[in-house]
Amino acid sequence: MEERRVADYFVVAGMPDQPKLLKENIFNDSSHLRSTNSIDPITDIGVYFPSLGEKIPADYEILENTPSGLLADLNYGSVRTTGCFIYYRRGKDKPPLVDIGVMYEGAERIMADAEIVISTPGDRLANVNNSSAKTFLTFRRATTDMPCNELVVTDLCVVIPSKGEKPPHAFCMIHKTLNKGLMGSDVYLCYKKSMNRPKLISYEPEILHRYPTHDHNDFPLTLCPSVPLFCLPMGTTLETWPHVPGGDGKVFSLKIN
Repeated sequence: MEERRVADYFVVAGMPDQPKLLKENIFNDSSHLRSTNSIDPITDIGVYFPSLGEKIPADYEILENTPSGLLADLNYGSVRTTGCFIYYRRGKDKPPLVDIGVMYEGAERIMADAEIVISTPGDRLANVNNSSAKTFLTFRRATTDMPCNELVVTDLCVVIPSKGEKPPHAFCMIHKTLNKGLMGSDVYLCYKKSMNRPKLISYEPEILHRYPTHDHNDFPLTLCPSVPLFCLPMGTTLETWPHVPGGDGKVFSLKIN
């Protein structure tokens, strides 16, 4: 009777007893998939006026340039105005930001759980607009009991469409210009959200169980070393998650196969 197969093999892939660290080059052209997981989310955002002598706090980064290399001045192109720039901080020491917004004062209200960037490092009003109407940045922060895989803000950029710029891939543009003066270019803030991955270590997966246990002559499984990585393309990971709310504050590790 002719043999008919539903599948050549059934396998269970996972972390072996003596795992090996997963190397970056095992992904070849797709190595960027893993590298993005190591980027810490953005936890704080602010604006400052460098020409007025203001300095950003330690551990913060400045959003200096647009995607095409222009100055990321929120008042770009305006005459006789003070340059205004965004600065931000990454980390995992506090809940990250889950949303960024722009508020025109007197024209709208913000959500109940949102906050306004109201002051600069020099205790000036953080109004990013150079006209009489005030414009502020807003943000929403994740709760302390957020899921470990929640979407959070991981990157920011400023674009100037009149200079041919568009939001980079996967970035969401806030359709409210930050430069509302009579002169100057429209300036828009964009942000990118990614899954908030916990701290993890990736290992090379292996076949833990297989059926049938012997190889087919026309398709030997032992000659296909890439099968475990096909089953688990991101490898097997050892993740550190926070303890459940109300517990003793410890963390525990979870092995993901």
